[in-house]
Amino acid sequence: MTKPAQSFDADPSRQNAVTELLTQTPDAAVDRLQTLAEDLKIAYAPNTLRSWRADWRVWTDYCARSKCQPLPAALPALREFLVERINAGRKRATIEHYLATLSVAHRLALLPSPMDSMEARLMWRGLRREHLTARQRQAKGLTMDDIETIVGSLDLSLPRDKRDAALISVAFETMFRRSELIILRIEDLSEESDGSGRIFLASSKTDQESAGFLQYLSPETMSLVRDWLEAAKLTQGPIFRSTPRSNKADKYQSALSDRDVARIFKQRALQAGLAAELISGHSTRVGAAQDLMAANFSGAEIMRQGRWKTERMVVRYSESLSAGRGAMARLKRMKRSPSDKA
Repeated sequence: MTKPAQSFDADPSRQNAVTELLTQTPDAAVDRLQTLAEDLKIAYAPNTLRSWRADWRVWTDYCARSKCQPLPAALPALREFLVERINAGRKRATIEHYLATLSVAHRLALLPSPMDSMEARLMWRGLRREHLTARQRQAKGLTMDDIETIVGSLDLSLPRDKRDAALISVAFETMFRRSELIILRIEDLSEESDGSGRIFLASSKTDQESAGFLQYLSPETMSLVRDWLEAAKLTQGPIFRSTPRSNKADKYQSALSDRDVARIFKQRALQAGLAAELISGHSTRVGAAQDLMAANFSGAEIMRQGRWKTERMVVRYSESLSAGRGAMARLKRMKRSPSDKA
C-alpha cells in the first residue's frame, strides 16, 4: 500500500528543496530530484533511473514552453501535455510511462501523485477512450524456424555474420531482453561437458536486487558463440560488440547498444527473406514464447523462462495460437469432411 504524502512541516529540509525545485531549470530540477532520491540509485537499476530522467525532461520541456510549473502538476496542464503527446504519435504504453514517472517525482518531493484524484483518473480514462482505443501493434515473433532460416542465410566466414548468428541464437534461447543481451560478459559464460553452455545475467529490470539469473545455451548456440569470440579474439568483457569496417587497433572494443540489437534483428530477417516490417528488439522473446506455447509448455513455465511477473504478456504473445485452438476452431476441424481435407 502506498504511504500517504507527508506534510512539508514534518521535514523542513524537504520543503526547502521542493521550493528550490520549482524555480530551477529542467536539467537542474532533474538533478535535484536525483539528489532527493539518493536511495533509489541503490534500489533501482540504472536503466530505470535513465528512463525516469528522460520522461521528466519531456515533461519539464513542455512546462517551460507552456509556462507552467512542473511540481505540483496542475490537472489542466497535465491534460494538455497528454493530448500533445498523443497527437505526437506516442502510444498508450509510453503515455502511461510518463504518468508513472510523474507520480514518482511527486512522491520524491513529498507531494501527492497527480493521478491520485478521481478527477485525474476520469480525465485519463476519457483520453484513452477518445484517442487510444486502437490496438497497439505487436512485434512479430521470430520463431525457431525463423532463427534457423536467418542463421542459414549468413556467411559464417565473416566476423560480423558470426556475431549476428551468435547474438540472434542467444537471444532466442535465453529470451533475454535487448538491454540484457548487451551487458552479457565472457566471464559469465561457461561450457558443460555435453557442449551446452550456461550464461549468467548479472542484473535486469525485473531483478532489482541483482540476484542474477543463469540460463541454458544449446550446444549449437554455444558453438556459434565460441566461433564469434575466437574470430574477434575476445577473452573478457562484453560478448557482443561492434565490428570494425577497417583494420583498426581498437577493433571490437565497443559493446553493442540496444538499438544495434533491434537493427540487427530487422536487417538479418530482411536479408533472409522474412517479412521484417514488425521485427523489433522483442521479436526473439515473442517467437520463443509462441514456440513454447505451441509445444504445450505451461504458462508458469514460460513465465519463468522469460522472467515475466504475470501471464499477461504470455497470453498476448500466444493469442493467435490460442485462437486456433479455441472451441470453434476445434469444432470446424471435427466437422470438416474428407473432401475438404484434401
